[in-house]
Amino acid sequence: MPNDEQRDYWTDQAGPKWVEHRARLDAMLAPVTALLVAAIDAGPGERILDIGCGSGELAWLLAAKGAAVTGIDIAAPMVEAARRAGTGSAEFAVADASEFRAETPFDAAVSRFGVMFFSDPVAAFANIRANLAPEGRLAFAFWQAPDRNLWAMVPAMAVRPLLPEAPPPDPHAPGPFAFADEARVRGILEDAGFADIGFAAHVMAIGLSDGGGLEDATEFACQIGPGAHALGELDESERPRARAAIRAALAPHVDENGSVTLPGAIWLVRAIRPAERG
Repeated sequence: MPNDEQRDYWTDQAGPKWVEHRARLDAMLAPVTALLVAAIDAGPGERILDIGCGSGELAWLLAAKGAAVTGIDIAAPMVEAARRAGTGSAEFAVADASEFRAETPFDAAVSRFGVMFFSDPVAAFANIRANLAPEGRLAFAFWQAPDRNLWAMVPAMAVRPLLPEAPPPDPHAPGPFAFADEARVRGILEDAGFADIGFAAHVMAIGLSDGGGLEDATEFACQIGPGAHALGELDESERPRARAAIRAALAPHVDENGSVTLPGAIWLVRAIRPAERG
């Protein structure tokens, strides 16, 4: 299967942690969620596909507007959490968006950080397009370049000196920043058959603490995000040093209220499936 590595990672490692911190992550990403709800502008009775639905917040918000939402995610723990998160016209399935096909086309597809992990992005988006009705809408959000997202890079760079030397990673490999290059993403969507492609840049503050100040933010950064991923590559004996390094790196970002907030930046993309494409 083309995305087996991502399925295993999100099912066994990242997914359970995401579910554990679900309320906190939803609060942290609330500005992005609001942008997507406005961008997709779901109407009553519309069929909406939520790609990489995670623990279901976006899907349930769209369902509350009267839309019939289908949320799909590659990770079973996320889907189970999404099913428990609300009641109404939303259903969820463990499925890979690069392969999933619905019997009835959707009026729109939406994703909050769920499209950067495909091994073959063009084929995946072509399959997403095939699930849309003619003139069907697409809206999704993804992170801009790492240097625009200090909330992720400050913890990750703190751990980096403790890791063994390795060649630079492929910037286009599946992962949170795989779509940072606007021109590349535009080309992927065009090759997949989408039209009327538009990009909007949004800058926002990303909070890492939840009322617990620096210690709380440090623990969170050790559980979620690139810093946590880097920490997971270390031996157990090295992890206390890594945690201390993350704490020291976050300390300058504590504000007068004890909150730890760092800059973040996303792209919000909209496109349509042209009526003339089969």
